[in-house]
Amino acid sequence: MAKIPIALQLYTVRDNLAENPVQTIQAVAEMGYQGVEGGPPAGMSNTDFLALLADHNLTLIGGGVSPVEMRDNVQQIADRCHELEIDTLMCGIGGELQQHGGDWIPAVAALAEGCAKATEIGLRILYHNHAFEFEDKVNGKYGLDYLFDTIPASNIQAELDTYWVQTGGEDPVEYIKKYAGRLPRLHIKDRAPEPEDQNCPFAEVGHGILDWDNIFTASPDAGVEWYVVEQDRCVPPPLEAARLSLEYLRSREMV
Repeated sequence: MAKIPIALQLYTVRDNLAENPVQTIQAVAEMGYQGVEGGPPAGMSNTDFLALLADHNLTLIGGGVSPVEMRDNVQQIADRCHELEIDTLMCGIGGELQQHGGDWIPAVAALAEGCAKATEIGLRILYHNHAFEFEDKVNGKYGLDYLFDTIPASNIQAELDTYWVQTGGEDPVEYIKKYAGRLPRLHIKDRAPEPEDQNCPFAEVGHGILDWDNIFTASPDAGVEWYVVEQDRCVPPPLEAARLSLEYLRSREMV
């Protein structure tokens, strides 16, 4: 079975990217990452960003979008994706949920409307979870499961985040299996053990408490196309954290 390629979510190195995008992208490529997820830094055009990635043999695997953008500016999104040569975008629902006073039913309905418009023009939308999707239940289901049960797989797929599933009190392995066939991207993120998590709850991949043996066993069967390393906050400098995560994956012969 072919190895699943590994990308870095550029949010991990956002400060480096803002300060020196060329140096940052070069460092990410030299570590051995095969792709990145995210958009260009402020002040850089889509065309220049794509050229920078190409110069370093990095694939842009996708970007982000909000539900309101999909509903109100779908053609603008399509034009942006065309410039960046991508067709996959991830989204969340936190803002919409707040606007609807925490009521999942209208918030999901609004997301469904946007996803339908995006799908019509050939975009693939992935839902990226956090922990709040496991805090409330809708008709006896977690918000996350209600969302995926309500919006058809043809209009939205999953980009599960292992850390946030774990932090939400559920087993990432079981959720990978649950959404097999609907999970083209997996955010691989670790959680620091106690008591280190009191300082910073995020850890480099392989340096925390998540069950990576079973996560990596379940992922190929679930149809994961890319692993995406992401670390929201880092104790070491972000580029060093990204390197440590990739070194762990290399030690497992995944790179």
